[in-house]
Amino acid sequence: MKKNKESRIDLRFALIGPGTMWNLLYEGMDQRVNLRSTFRGKDEESVNALIKFGEILKKKNDYDINIKEDGIEINNIIPINDFENGENWTKLMNKLKLEIIKMI
Repeated sequence: MKKNKESRIDLRFALIGPGTMWNLLYEGMDQRVNLRSTFRGKDEESVNALIKFGEILKKKNDYDINIKEDGIEINNIIPINDFENGENWTKLMNKLKLEIIKMI
């Protein structure tokens, strides 16, 4: 049953830098980047839970939150792109997904 609930929300990650991946490779990883997480609901109930959660997060003003028709998008700009920042962000977003699933 738990696995079924988790499949109702799709979580995807993106790394958006000031240039292309080649810029990051040749200029180094010490650049500002945007870590983007997109949560998409697969049914009306999960979409509604995501939107409610997004509205709560938006009030906190910690991150740039975009509410979409099928879920939410969270952007976190970090000053230096390193593995630890990315790893911490991934863990945080997976925990957030579990909290949203509890709302469903």
